[in-house]
Amino acid sequence: MFFILSKILDILLSPTIWIIIPMVIALRLKKVKQIKIAIFSSILLLLFLTNGSICNALLKSWEIDAPDIPAGKTYTWGVLLTGGMIKYTDTHPDRISSGEAADRMIQTFHLYQQGAIKKILITGGETSIANLMVDQSNESINVKRLLIKMGVPARDIFVENKARNTYENALYSSQMLKNYLKKDTIVLITSAMHLRRSILCFENKGFNVRPYAADILKKETPLSLLSYFKPNEKSLSINFQLIREVVGILVYKLKGYI
Repeated sequence: MFFILSKILDILLSPTIWIIIPMVIALRLKKVKQIKIAIFSSILLLLFLTNGSICNALLKSWEIDAPDIPAGKTYTWGVLLTGGMIKYTDTHPDRISSGEAADRMIQTFHLYQQGAIKKILITGGETSIANLMVDQSNESINVKRLLIKMGVPARDIFVENKARNTYENALYSSQMLKNYLKKDTIVLITSAMHLRRSILCFENKGFNVRPYAADILKKETPLSLLSYFKPNEKSLSINFQLIREVVGILVYKLKGYI
């Protein structure tokens, strides 16, 4: 039930909904002044949520970017969290297509290749909900298949495919790696934006965590002049992810997950 409610909450957290609501309210108002306020609010939200410079400032204050693992340092386990690394295409159902967060998989491969991790645990299961949403990506298995094609031996890749959210990622990973809790440190690999909640969940389940950021979105280089004024539709998507992470931590604290 919590998983279903979290997906419904996603709708309410969408910045697009926030922009539309004042417009809908304006249609029901009769006084010109109130209509103007509602429309102005919608425009103000649109400009704020699509502003690239504001979005980047928020990213810089939120994303965790842990230092790279130095050469010669080795950990037994790298735990890779799924979510957006693979996408399903109706036109090519047999093709394994990479998604927006595929950098998580690429960084995991680099860590294995350099000897920073010896084994990989991919955690994440199907997120379909009957009559609400469909997930046909089969992400964990397909990430494993791609890693094998890239040269990682199958014997060093393990899959946990029951987890549907970050809390369950930590829960089921702790069950699989119970012999390593407290004794070893795991390298936790996920998107930089998602690391805060992930670290809290895994530490709550007894793991010693060495975070490793992938899919870093913030820009440290100076932004172009246009980014301060030109609306950027991608900022809407990024702001949605940021809002989800902030609210996710608050909800997880209320639930006792972290």
